[in-house]
Order: sequence, then structure tokens, then C-alpha cells
Amino acid sequence: MNRYESFRRSGFQKATMKRLLTSVTGSQKISMPMTIVMSGIAKMFVGELIETARIVMAERNESGPIRPCHIREAYRRLKLEGKVPKRTVPRLFR
Repeated sequence: MNRYESFRRSGFQKATMKRLLTSVTGSQKISMPMTIVMSGIAKMFVGELIETARIVMAERNESGPIRPCHIREAYRRLKLEGKVPKRTVPRLFR
């Protein structure tokens, strides 16, 4: 129950999200409702990622805090399921 309460109280700062949206879209006019919606979508994605990381931990019979290896595996699984959008612009450096 404690984890659920923490999830409910958490959120992204609106100023930070607005700055990120401005850099991604290139537009200076980002409305507050758009910022709130994108914050909600980002929060849902992070929640799904953490939930999948917990499943990975349970499958490996591990306990304690989530480690980066669990998050990487969770991201890989979400990507295979098609829940992570594909890149539209190729990477410059690899």
C-alpha cells in the first residue's frame, strides 16, 4: 500500500515538463493542459516500467530495491511488447 500511495503523490514538475516539450516540439507555445497530459503519460510509463521491473525481480527471486539491471530488462520487455515508441530520427552517434 505504501508504494501505491507514493505513486499517487508523485508527479513531474510542470516547468520541467514544459521545457522538455518546448525542446522536443520546437514550439514556444506549450499550453498548460498539454503539459499536464504529457506529465500524466510520462507518469504512467514510469509506473509500468517499475511494475515490470518488480516482476523481473520476482522471477529472479531477488528482493530489496530495484537495481538498474532490473530497469533495463523491464525496458527491453516493454519494447518487445510494443509499449515503447520507436525512434523516428536515427541516432547520430553510437
